[in-house]
Amino acid sequence: MSYYIEYTALCHKGMIRSKNQDNLWCMGTFLESENDGLSEAISGITESRYSPAFAVFDGMGGEQQGEVAAYIAANGFDAAYQGSSKKDTKKFLLDTCAGMNRAICEYAKEHYIRSIGSTAAILMFDKKDIYFCNIGDSRIYQFSGKKLTQISHDHSDSIVTDRKPPLTQSLGIPESEFVIAPYVARGLYEDGDQYLICSDGLTDMIPEETISEVISGSVTVLRSAEVLLQRALESGGNDNITIVLCTVRKQRRRFSISQSMQNMR
Repeated sequence: MSYYIEYTALCHKGMIRSKNQDNLWCMGTFLESENDGLSEAISGITESRYSPAFAVFDGMGGEQQGEVAAYIAANGFDAAYQGSSKKDTKKFLLDTCAGMNRAICEYAKEHYIRSIGSTAAILMFDKKDIYFCNIGDSRIYQFSGKKLTQISHDHSDSIVTDRKPPLTQSLGIPESEFVIAPYVARGLYEDGDQYLICSDGLTDMIPEETISEVISGSVTVLRSAEVLLQRALESGGNDNITIVLCTVRKQRRRFSISQSMQNMR
């Protein structure tokens, strides 16, 4: 049985940063390396039988072109997704992460950049299962049975307690220094389940309790995403904010899309 996937994606520069170093991949759409986020939401409906995928990439490197790293990752994912049969989803995700990592490392070497990288958080559906993959601290959550659960794994140093812990893994690490190990897992999805992929521009600004309240209290994925973004901005908007939200449905619903984000700019 094929399920319908309602989805929406938002990307905002935030209130403090001069650059947007986030990127995403939403049903074939991703951003150029230099961008100010999305001017309007990406929203739509697809079916699980088409193996839809969604991803968030958070570039790192400050003035050393973190936005380029996120773009290389998004572009690399696009090329892999379009060119693969994806019969073995776990292998596809691991191979794609390795390819994105090599591409970022090659760019850094060619341009004499000492440190550049990106997180990755990826969600892929098939007819029965859902696969989630991440490296870094961009997160994936499942909202099911009125409960919000983080299903990704933060690659960060838990020993550090007095400040935001540094990442222990990311895309952009040369294989000669460290072999990355993306977290990949498989789960089952049911009618009504929702999945959130986001950069830390959201999770550093609002607690999980607020995320849960917003998702449970909104009628559509678009409205949920808009309210989450608004809450993050109201809390300071200290970083770039990227949100991809999906809802699983057995039956297709009438779907009305409002794509205005003018009140959030």
